[in-house]
Amino acid sequence: MKKSREKLKAEFIAEAEELFDELMEWEENNEKPNLTQIEEIILEVRKRFGERMAQKIIMRQEERQPAERVHCLECGGEMASKGLKDNQVETRIGNIKIERGYYYCPNCKQGIFPPGSATNGMGKTVE
Repeated sequence: MKKSREKLKAEFIAEAEELFDELMEWEENNEKPNLTQIEEIILEVRKRFGERMAQKIIMRQEERQPAERVHCLECGGEMASKGLKDNQVETRIGNIKIERGYYYCPNCKQGIFPPGSATNGMGKTVE
């Protein structure tokens, strides 16, 4: 079931608060950080927040566009659903863990995560 906009907003705010608290704890434990150290922690926190936001939005797309009948790219036969599986996707934002429907062709012995490439040719595809 698709999360409401309000529930998703609350999750984003909770994520931001968690990362902010982590950043403040780091700052309090590092009495005299230099600019490079500050940049490194900020870039790490920003990367993790971006990955988490992207993961939540991507999962909403899966709920909005569920795969129906999936056909094998090799033989054209109907593929069998193997349920939801975790999948790591390298994106321009970073490495994102998503859960997608996985399908397997008993004839060709190949599996895919429809609807196909998540990156449209930019980076690693999800197949």
